[in-house]
Amino acid sequence: MQVKIKNRGFTLIELLVVISIIALLMGIMMPVVGRVRTVAKRTVCVSNLRNIGIGFRLYLDENNDYMPPATNMPSLALNKKKPITFYLDRHIGQKKIFKCPGDTVDKYFATEESSYAYNNWLGNRRVSDSFLTKRFNVKERNIHVMYDYKPFHGKAGKVGAKNYLYADGHTGNLRNQE
Repeated sequence: MQVKIKNRGFTLIELLVVISIIALLMGIMMPVVGRVRTVAKRTVCVSNLRNIGIGFRLYLDENNDYMPPATNMPSLALNKKKPITFYLDRHIGQKKIFKCPGDTVDKYFATEESSYAYNNWLGNRRVSDSFLTKRFNVKERNIHVMYDYKPFHGKAGKVGAKNYLYADGHTGNLRNQE
């Protein structure tokens, strides 16, 4: 007696069900992957600010705690001051530290040499001698030195927030007051 073996493949319905399940899973996973990528960029931006803070500390140690006499927008025609990268490059060693992967406009980094804006109110003076600490009695831990420059920078922190590097070296994320 011979047993007949039936070669059975997938039916069209089974194949369509498997494809629809895969499509459904992809639809769920894609936004999650996008959010993970955004969080990773955010983390790198904060890490870059921390490294810039170390560069500031090294610069301040060599210059009797005087902040660099830099500008926050060196590309402006009237501005004759050097960018902050000019003063900190030697202490940081890598230009890529000044670029946040969350940048949405690459030409800003090309013209300003940094994804972050420098608080030039502190330029060429000690933080403790700035008008912020003397006139308004602002503590060093509350004075920002650099921050995400919003018009040219992507969402680097929580939605509607910026990353800041403070004078005491810590970083923080504050929601914009708009």
